[in-house]
Amino acid sequence: MSKAIVLNNVDHKNLKVDTQLESTLNVNRSLVYATEIGDLHKEFPLIFHKNSETGQTQLHAILGLERDENLFVGEHGWTTRFVPALLARGPFSLGYKKNEEIQEQQDPVICIDMEDPRVNNEHGEEVFLQFGGEAPYLNYVKKALQTINSGMQFDKTLYTLVESMDLLEPVSINIKLSNVEEINFNDYYTVNQEKLAKLDGASFEKLSQFGVLSLLYFVLSSMDNFQKLIELKNAKSAMY
Repeated sequence: MSKAIVLNNVDHKNLKVDTQLESTLNVNRSLVYATEIGDLHKEFPLIFHKNSETGQTQLHAILGLERDENLFVGEHGWTTRFVPALLARGPFSLGYKKNEEIQEQQDPVICIDMEDPRVNNEHGEEVFLQFGGEAPYLNYVKKALQTINSGMQFDKTLYTLVESMDLLEPVSINIKLSNVEEINFNDYYTVNQEKLAKLDGASFEKLSQFGVLSLLYFVLSSMDNFQKLIELKNAKSAMY
């Protein structure tokens, strides 16, 4: 059960985080925020998903072709230049305190889940330096949290625009591996390139004005990364 408390350099001066804990790295997909599409499309296939229960649209980075498989993690951790912010943040999250006197929400604070198996005092990445300053790892986490925080707002713009312009289409991805195994991806969507190209000038300008147009092309280009996944999977299979 999560036990998130506000992080501070006094009570948590000796805290460490095991960023290599296998159980937290082995996931085959991750939620992606609009603010990180520009980086993540260079590494992973990005495809839209609609929650069957809520109908909510999300964007996922595909990391593996089987359950609990992350083909972008090697012996020493991530092999990519960029990592989805939701995974990069580790056991940390943002919390919000409310000023009761003025009834306004204050700036967010960094919280840490003390029940997370990665949190300990013996091994892993230091959170604070010896004399209380922030360690490089904490700065890395803060960047991921900022990406998530700003991304939650940008997501609303992205999904509102693509849905109002009906720019998504179902995509069925069938992958045949070298060992004759076949893997199918269903219930996913991508950008309808033909509809995007045929938008009227006002719609095109609106997408550009809100910073969404380039993101849609990034998502389309990311589909080429499925070939990278296939190569990584075949290489992994050849080892066994």
